[in-house]
Amino acid sequence: MSSYRILGLMSGTSLDGLDIVDVLLSKVSKDQWTFEVLHAETVDYSEDWQFRLGNSANESGIVLTQLSHDLGNYFGDAVNDFLARNAIRRDDIAAISSHGHTVFHQPKEGYTLQIGNGPELAHKTGLLTVCDFRVNDVLLGGNGAPLVPVGDQFLFSSSAESFLNLGGFSNISFQEKGTVLALDICPVNIVLNKLAEQVGQKFDNLGRLGREGVIDRDVLSRLNELPFYREAPPKSLGAEWVADEIHPIIGNRVDLITTFYEHVAQQIAAVLTRHKLSSVFLSGGGAKNQFLLERLKSHYGGAVILPDSMIIEVKEAIVFALLGVLRLREEINVWCSVTGARRDSVSGVIHNPSL
Repeated sequence: MSSYRILGLMSGTSLDGLDIVDVLLSKVSKDQWTFEVLHAETVDYSEDWQFRLGNSANESGIVLTQLSHDLGNYFGDAVNDFLARNAIRRDDIAAISSHGHTVFHQPKEGYTLQIGNGPELAHKTGLLTVCDFRVNDVLLGGNGAPLVPVGDQFLFSSSAESFLNLGGFSNISFQEKGTVLALDICPVNIVLNKLAEQVGQKFDNLGRLGREGVIDRDVLSRLNELPFYREAPPKSLGAEWVADEIHPIIGNRVDLITTFYEHVAQQIAAVLTRHKLSSVFLSGGGAKNQFLLERLKSHYGGAVILPDSMIIEVKEAIVFALLGVLRLREEINVWCSVTGARRDSVSGVIHNPSL
């Protein structure tokens, strides 16, 4: 087969919802694929789901196991509703490819955990399901992240020199001397959303809260001096790092939101400038934050490229659909040059509900 109709699922650390994309992927050459998004939507998480997922890292083993089971069924129901709403024939879908939802990510300790993406999803929908893309790379000594660079290069390489996702965390990929490199840069919405909640908002719409505040230079300096930013890539971040390093500095002080915006803009601009990247292609919820983009452009003189809103919202789900296709084809879908693993790998676990 050279074309596959896949459902890509993405649930990010910002807890804004489950992205579902129905995408047709076609291979055109060794390193290039084309895509056509047929249907796409984001299923917002209820307050109950936001609470359960937001507190998942603090739960007991039995509660976490139940949560993963419940989330897998929830994902399955969401997919079934998506198919029905869009009149999609189940027989037309080759597979589901799901990122799952990250609870723990400690690659230096040798483990990572994504829940809600296992057998429940496959059996609830009756569709072949590919999931658990990070574990194999971590066992090979890698960070298990970022995984999106494969999609950046296979699907979007003609659009820009670099590709920046502004989600719960910011991560970037680019080529340098013929090798694809990538790294997590800093937290973004995982912190901004938490601060916005202090004044009753789910997120800082268009960056209005940030625009109203002032920068605390002492706090900004403390943030910029965190050791992670001096580490060489490959490197990745998790919610645990935010709890250990960011929260002790800013806590839940919404008056520091403008300072955190400046921190994010400076860290991203520093990476773009350091690697002499003349253009950057944006995606993720943060790409719609006007104040964040203004602060980034004030520190970075290259071209900032915004695709249409649909790509901004579901690009990662499209990429995970591609990772699933590559797994089904038994082709490499995780690169050691971006994760730091001992070798490239074919990653992902396949669940077949008919077996």
